[in-house]
Amino acid sequence: MTLDTAASHPTMSAADRCPLPYTSPTHLQAVAYLHGIVAADPDRARVLELGCMSGANLLPFATAYPQAQAIGIDLDEEKIAQGQMWVQQYGLTNLQLQAMDLASLLDSDLGKFDYIIVHCVFGLISGEARSMLLAYCQRHLSAKGVVCFSYSTYPGGKTEEILQDALNLHASLAETPEQQQASARAMLSYLALGMSAGNPQRTAIATLVEEAEQLGDVSLALNYLQGLNQPCYLLDFNAQITQEGLAYVGEIEPHTEIASHYGEQVDNLLRTICPAGNKILKQQYLDFNVGRKRRFSLLVAAERAEKLESEIDVSRLDKLSWAGSFRRVMLNKGLASNSYVTNTGIQISTDHELTQQILDVLGNAWPASVSFKQLIFNTHFPERENDEQEHENNVRESLYALLKQGMSSIHFCVGECAYRKSEFSALRVLPNCGDIYPAFNYWYESFTLPLAAQGLKIPMGLLDEPEEGSLALLDELHHKGLMIGSALAWQRYFQKRMELAKDVNEVIHNVSPLIMYSSNASGGGLFKASDVIKVEKSRKEFVNDPIDAKVKRQLYDLLQKQKYDEARALAEELTVKQSNNLQNWITLERINFVTGDKDAAIFSLAKVISMHSNAWLVYSELASLLHNTYHYWEAINLAYRIIRCDGNVAVAWNVVALVYLKFENMAGAEVCIEKAIKLLPNDAAVLNAMAMVLDKKSDVESAIEYYRKAVANAPEDLSLYSNLLFALLHNAKIPASEIFAEHLLYGEVVEKRNGALAPVHYLQNKDPDRVLRVGFVSGDLYSHPVSKFLSPVWNDIDHQHFSLYAYSTSHHYDDVTRMLEKSSTAWRNVASSSDTELFELIKRDEIDILFDLSGHTGDNRLSMFAMKPAPIQISWIGYPGTTGLKAMDYYLVMNHAPYPEVLAHQFTEKLLYVLFDRQFEPVVNGPEVNDLPALTNGYLTFASFNRPTKINDTVLSAWGKILVQLPTSKMIIGALPSMQTREHIRKKLEAQGVQPEQLIFRERVNIMNYLAMHQEIDVLLDTFPYTGGTTTNYALWMGVPTLTLAGETYAARQGVVNLGQAGLNEFIADSEADYIDKAISWNNRLDELNQIRHSLRKKMEHDIDTPDVTSSTYFQQALRTVWKAYCAGEPPKSYSIGH
Repeated sequence: MTLDTAASHPTMSAADRCPLPYTSPTHLQAVAYLHGIVAADPDRARVLELGCMSGANLLPFATAYPQAQAIGIDLDEEKIAQGQMWVQQYGLTNLQLQAMDLASLLDSDLGKFDYIIVHCVFGLISGEARSMLLAYCQRHLSAKGVVCFSYSTYPGGKTEEILQDALNLHASLAETPEQQQASARAMLSYLALGMSAGNPQRTAIATLVEEAEQLGDVSLALNYLQGLNQPCYLLDFNAQITQEGLAYVGEIEPHTEIASHYGEQVDNLLRTICPAGNKILKQQYLDFNVGRKRRFSLLVAAERAEKLESEIDVSRLDKLSWAGSFRRVMLNKGLASNSYVTNTGIQISTDHELTQQILDVLGNAWPASVSFKQLIFNTHFPERENDEQEHENNVRESLYALLKQGMSSIHFCVGECAYRKSEFSALRVLPNCGDIYPAFNYWYESFTLPLAAQGLKIPMGLLDEPEEGSLALLDELHHKGLMIGSALAWQRYFQKRMELAKDVNEVIHNVSPLIMYSSNASGGGLFKASDVIKVEKSRKEFVNDPIDAKVKRQLYDLLQKQKYDEARALAEELTVKQSNNLQNWITLERINFVTGDKDAAIFSLAKVISMHSNAWLVYSELASLLHNTYHYWEAINLAYRIIRCDGNVAVAWNVVALVYLKFENMAGAEVCIEKAIKLLPNDAAVLNAMAMVLDKKSDVESAIEYYRKAVANAPEDLSLYSNLLFALLHNAKIPASEIFAEHLLYGEVVEKRNGALAPVHYLQNKDPDRVLRVGFVSGDLYSHPVSKFLSPVWNDIDHQHFSLYAYSTSHHYDDVTRMLEKSSTAWRNVASSSDTELFELIKRDEIDILFDLSGHTGDNRLSMFAMKPAPIQISWIGYPGTTGLKAMDYYLVMNHAPYPEVLAHQFTEKLLYVLFDRQFEPVVNGPEVNDLPALTNGYLTFASFNRPTKINDTVLSAWGKILVQLPTSKMIIGALPSMQTREHIRKKLEAQGVQPEQLIFRERVNIMNYLAMHQEIDVLLDTFPYTGGTTTNYALWMGVPTLTLAGETYAARQGVVNLGQAGLNEFIADSEADYIDKAISWNNRLDELNQIRHSLRKKMEHDIDTPDVTSSTYFQQALRTVWKAYCAGEPPKSYSIGH
């Protein structure tokens, strides 16, 4: 990251073109305060700038503080004339610009000044002239006055002297100023192109040459050709200012005087070589270390020196306010990076969590500043129990770290900034945002705007009532800090942005600033008490009238009949008739949510918030919607803001818990869900979330208990029932018959609710040989394991005989989705369709065979399948068990030999045993298979990458016995969500005698690193009763066999399917004892295991060694078989295809 600092600038700065942030009186007051010096408030301050050039450096100050006064002095009459034109254009009466040489200045009496800034040409003066100038400054300081003096220093100035000598040598024979300039620039070109690689000062000189080439003729002459710009050591400069009655305070850019800014080693060495408290001596040592060539020092009258701190007083950071325009760089939907973009286009990154929170807060408050207390309030993590003092210290340390970095985008001031002090009731554009150049904000940042170049005028009404077409322009003005107004003005602006939002990202982008400008100081916000009355008056613009009872009944009836489109239309009609009624929009939001159109629900809430921006329950509903639409980062941050202001909003706690669960922060999830359940102990959503947390912790029995409570409290929510059934498959203590009975009960509930199994008249032609329309209903048609199993068939199927129809029940969409969609006959996004609407759509599409790819997993539509929209319905892939529905005709079993004596009694469906040549789509360009690690290591390395939910005490007992009997073996356990889960597993295994060095725990990694991890593994150990599916297939692709235990349920026999297809029956155990014995036996069969390793990938590429068989051959046969049976009027029965 390149920092725009005074220390890195050439002597003639850019002050003739744009303001210099580090010379702002607001900034100087804050820097003085950090050193123990009280400087004047900028509001009414008098400022003298010597070397002002065109005066651009004073324009932000003069426009921001009309009661203040500023005088700019420079030698260059042309630049002064340019500045005077700007002053006239701005209509400024508090800024004077004059052309004046040093002698005239010293003879003048311009009065006392609070801030005297000396730089550019006046900063080049040295020797006796400098002493006279310093004396002048001392005489004209007010009681609280400070001087900022720029000057060249040694040792860095030694290099400047070399360049001066070189330029003067080549220009010595010139007879005119023009010739002198040409000769000097020729020497610059010579040095830029021809310096020897062996020149020890080449790098330093090259940097100076590059800077000098950018200087104008006058600046080049003053710096290098006229005998000015004579550097000195800081010790000498200090002696000079002391003689003139001044004292050294520090640098106006604080980071340049902090040794640790240059690295920890520099800081440590400085403390060692110069431990004394002499500030000047320490800074001189630092100059030698960093090779400093320029300082911009803050000075005060000598009599104020006793108040000086020897170093920056970090505790004084508490009294400053902070600002910065930072926007988080987002990754994929719902994920935030560690990077930010500033309004100047610079990208910065930090992995420090608290610093990220601080930058987020600054971005939300921009362009206003926030106090230290507001930062503390808005950055604490509500679920963490650390005390307030600890958090305060952490915030202070983070701010000091930002200060040390010298980021030009971080601003700080004493008290409130100009933006906070504004009382404009409507936003205004800063006066320079038209056709006047330059464009700047009140933090002294300058910009080149397209609107400035085009001379575009912005009507005032545009800011108060923005139009859709102007939103991008207004967003740019906001980001650059070019608008100003009271907190109420900003609140109204962001409310308007919420009202006009057409994209969910617009809602997300504006909701956090809206909360900041709608909350008062006690809520960490910027809203002022004086604005309350104004807000109460504005609330007359909306009403909160209840919905007519008749309309409510109509809506209820439509929902019961699952006529979602009609329900939405009726609710929308309410908002059209009375758009200012909060209840109309709340009703529409509820209808949109219940009917699955969650984006529309977000827009409805945005309308509510646009009228009433202080209701935390509304914000909590929005946070929940953002979570449901996969905007995880935005959801948790909104929930944080709610909880900080009101810790009794259970929905917000629940959202935080769910996001933590998603990203496997189990400790945080547990704390938050416990808080939510205390507030809403009988809420089904909260109970379900508690069950999910327990499930993730491998406490399946407790999870099942909470799932049952959730179902009891919301029996109409069938997704809760599915969650319960899914959990039951993981419990080793529940027999298969009981699990089946629970599934049957689910089927009865669904069929009763939907009036299922009513006769359906199908229009399809019963021609057994015609092209079949095959539909797939799933929420997993994206980068998901389901697609890995589906893809081989999908990509290979014969489109001359089968047409593929997809019904996507989720909002997920990625590259895998695009691939599947491209080869489909029709792609339907049905996430917001009711069961009835989806049923009618499938019937209109005249689907012959309809697949359920979800079972009892997320986004399933089993309740729609209960209505039987297609004559043949098959469940496959997503769930290793029965759906429990009588309307589901078949369950497709992949690559499992017929096993009717056990499986048939666990399914309501008839079983289709189908052989697949290629059952799984591997990763393209994955790692190669390596030799067996045990051949090199001398011991076996076992592993498990299954979900921790699958790892129960019985499994851990078996693993423990294996590891104890093979004491040199290792066990890698990956995909663990938290340290808590890791320690739970560690303690269980070590209690059995497993040694700590045998256990290796791995976090979740990306797919390529995950596959590469298999190169360390000899054998995977499967879990039971819920065995691996995807993990086993990935392992086989990488040459690693999985040792599995065949159980009673289909979930317990997934390993049997995968290993049997690969010809690895010797890795299938029939008891726990057999499982242990088989694992131990491979310790003496390493060569055989290595041969197996190198044979597996070829088997995975083509499981069936028959030229005429492709990935979809038997799948297509199965479809045609069940279709012919249907055409013949035969009832469904089990088939074996390909075995």
